[in-house]
Amino acid sequence: MDDKADDRFTPLHADQDWDAELARDLVGATLFVGITIFDSENNLLERDQIFGTVESVAEGAGIALILTNGEPYVLAPVLDAIEPCAGGTYQLSEDHELVEDPDYVMWVDAIRPALN
Repeated sequence: MDDKADDRFTPLHADQDWDAELARDLVGATLFVGITIFDSENNLLERDQIFGTVESVAEGAGIALILTNGEPYVLAPVLDAIEPCAGGTYQLSEDHELVEDPDYVMWVDAIRPALN
C-alpha cells in the first residue's frame, strides 16, 4: 500500500492521537473486523465481517489488509476501534465464517448517508 495521505482519512477529532506503537504492532497481525451499517435514521441495514492480515498502517492512508481470499481491503485508520484479542472464536452472524483466535479485533459502526 502507498503511504500517501488519502483525503477520505482525515482525523475525526483535531486532538486525535496517533498510536505509532500499535500501528507498528498491527503490521503482520491478523485482524477481525465486525462492521455494522445503519441508515441515516439509525436503522440497521446490514452486518458484515472481514478478516485478514495487516499489510501496512499509515495515519493518512489507512489500514491495508490482505483478506483470506487474497483481495486487498483498506480501512480508515481508526486505531481507537482496535483492541488485542483475548482469543476465541468470532462470528458476526450465522452466515459468516468462523474466525479463530485473531491477534486483534476491530468493531466499526458506519452510517450510510441519506440520498436526497
